[in-house]
Amino acid sequence: MSDSSLPRQFGFWTATLVTVASMVGVGILTTSGYIIRSTESPSTLMLLWIIGGVVSLAGALTFAELATLLPHAGGDYVFVRRAYGDGVGFMYGWATLLLGFAGPTAVIAHALVVYGLLPLRASWIADGGTWPEWITPTVASIVILVLTLVHCRGQRSSSWLQNATTLLKVTLLSTFVITGLFAGHGDWQHFSQGRPLADQSVPVAVSSLVYVFYGYSGWNASAYIAGEVQNTSKTLPRAILAGCGLVTLLYLIINVVYVYAIGPIGLEDADMQQVEAIAETAARALFGPVISEPLSVLIGLTILASVSAYVLTGSRICYAMACDNLFPAYARQISTSHQTPVAAVLTMGFASVTLLWGSYLIAGAADAFASLLNFTTVGLVLLTSLAVSSVFVHRRRAERSDGYSMPWYPLPPIFFLLSTGVLMAFAFMQSPGPTLWGTLAVLSGGPVYWLLKKR
Repeated sequence: MSDSSLPRQFGFWTATLVTVASMVGVGILTTSGYIIRSTESPSTLMLLWIIGGVVSLAGALTFAELATLLPHAGGDYVFVRRAYGDGVGFMYGWATLLLGFAGPTAVIAHALVVYGLLPLRASWIADGGTWPEWITPTVASIVILVLTLVHCRGQRSSSWLQNATTLLKVTLLSTFVITGLFAGHGDWQHFSQGRPLADQSVPVAVSSLVYVFYGYSGWNASAYIAGEVQNTSKTLPRAILAGCGLVTLLYLIINVVYVYAIGPIGLEDADMQQVEAIAETAARALFGPVISEPLSVLIGLTILASVSAYVLTGSRICYAMACDNLFPAYARQISTSHQTPVAAVLTMGFASVTLLWGSYLIAGAADAFASLLNFTTVGLVLLTSLAVSSVFVHRRRAERSDGYSMPWYPLPPIFFLLSTGVLMAFAFMQSPGPTLWGTLAVLSGGPVYWLLKKR
């Protein structure tokens, strides 16, 4: 059964908010702390987020054309398979399920619970108790499974959930920005602290783009539901570009608040938990502990939309691969009552829960987030670069005069691929371990495909 069986009920706002929700997640709430600590420079921090936004926009321009050319459920998996064949397509879909959706869903749900339970944890420890480490993955698993069941109820439920949680996210983050700048106890002198931009180490700065790229990941999310979007050739390009532009602006403003609240000197003596939870650390500096603790709970709730978006969009890869006979056939079944690929949605939810507990059992509670973050980011960069490169193949094959065509072709995809290539080179020099494992994870689909074909 093809994705033509899926009704086209998603409009511009749902497609745009899926993009926003997929991008604005745990990245902006955590990675800026790592960047400030490593570069010791507010000016470098802002420049890196601007570069990340420009590179993401170049990728978004490319994906807008690909999504209108191939408006099918599955997004960039469809682009890669149509361009390079079943073998590469399976390898891409396999790696995307693991690195692009199941892994990040686990990480994001974990961060949501950490922020949401922060006051309870602090009170527990203050009373002399020992916080049970199993609570965080257990509650995170429940969150994932509840959202999975909501998405199983059909497109109307998915649209309502996605729109409501994303609007909540944007509202809360905007409130944090406005109150922080106009009512918080910060200092604009923080921007003159630390290392000047001219004295910045190029390898350190470029390798820090790994964190920036993770923060921007998700700009291609609405392409995964292209087969369910109304008037695809007009709606989808506007949704992708609007979502990417809004998130870039929001990220820059949030980073201004971070520096206004803390600055590089303020993080010199901070422990890694404070560096990682940069949003909560900034809130504490701006408003004090009385306000920062409930605010951190609200910030954690903003991550809810990202968990929802990843479960929704990632399930469409399972569905698209099953339709191509590259995944077990059960995943292409569509519920007659809800008109949605329930089996694929359930597969996505259970895969995320499995990786969540696997990271805890292997890396431990303290290192689960950082290890999965470094592992997935490198793989995401490789996968997205492969998908962007497919536009050259499709341009050479396609004969079409209608739909959307990106401006300034071929500059956007070339700029994107050159930027990610430089990033990967510096990332390997600075952190060869995560880079190597992320690359191997992408390539691991090759042997799996060979075994399946042999059977």
